[in-house]
Amino acid sequence: MVNFPAPVGGTPFPIDFAPSFTFAVLYAALVPLMVYRMFTKRSRSILLIGTIAFSIERIVIFALRAVQSRNESRRLSPGLTTYMQISFAIGFISIANSINSLVRCLLVNPTYGSSTYGQSAAAASKGGLMGPPLLGTPDYPKARQWMRRGTGIMALSFIGAIILGLVANTHYNKTFDNQQRADTTELLRFINTVVTLVLTVVLFTATVLGKLLLPRICNRAVLVTSTMITLMCIISIYRLAVMGQRTTSLEIVGPLDTTGAKAAFYILHVLPEWLAALVLFGGNTRQTFGAGMFGDYRLRDETEAQKQKREMKETELDKQRMLDMSQSDVTAI
Repeated sequence: MVNFPAPVGGTPFPIDFAPSFTFAVLYAALVPLMVYRMFTKRSRSILLIGTIAFSIERIVIFALRAVQSRNESRRLSPGLTTYMQISFAIGFISIANSINSLVRCLLVNPTYGSSTYGQSAAAASKGGLMGPPLLGTPDYPKARQWMRRGTGIMALSFIGAIILGLVANTHYNKTFDNQQRADTTELLRFINTVVTLVLTVVLFTATVLGKLLLPRICNRAVLVTSTMITLMCIISIYRLAVMGQRTTSLEIVGPLDTTGAKAAFYILHVLPEWLAALVLFGGNTRQTFGAGMFGDYRLRDETEAQKQKREMKETELDKQRMLDMSQSDVTAI
């Protein structure tokens, strides 16, 4: 008899119906916020797309889990079980990757001086919490370059962790009758979780160092970032705690199917994901982080020619706005 890794979250027994239904509703309740953030110009940002996709997928996941809890044939479906293990393994990593993009804005924006601020993501977030620096504020291009490199490496690392999570769980249903594959899957899931925890700790450390070393850093953004990273760390630690649990069948009540184990799953894995999404959509991320529409997408600072082109475009836009305002005033009269 094969002793394979117990599914994280356990088998969806009838006890799972109420919490699964609740979280499906809670994620559905975020939809109006998502729509508002993406259709309101002041809060619209491409950096929210990943977490929006994650949140919509969670509605599907928990709706399916609620159905499984009431339907035995679907409860034991190898395909659905594998899908859920993949989703729970990589969902929170995708949120962590989105946080990394925000940390990049958080750290890069304060390095701009008064002469270069115009090219920053913060400048594109008109009305953001981080306003223009005072005239004569020095520029730190080398620090900016290293921060971009560091967060770029982190982004690639998170993508690698997502791929590893896919590899570790894609063949989960084949562990039911193959002990060697079961052992390999457990090892890969463990490595994937350790890597993710290390990356989130590095991200938290970078945020703390930014708070200590960058005088112009946005304190509110530091608090938001620290909160979301902490939530992701809680999930990683929980997964490490249960990763060694095994079972011989999805039909029996395994080590992750007790009332206490189920409560731990929903409180320490599912709830932190939802809270992170709520924090992200509940506030104006674009304004808080000075993220603009596309975040800090530059690989390097703009050249003089690019600067002149940008300034000409901004001048034309300002003239158009003034013309529109004048026409509105005449119409009102």
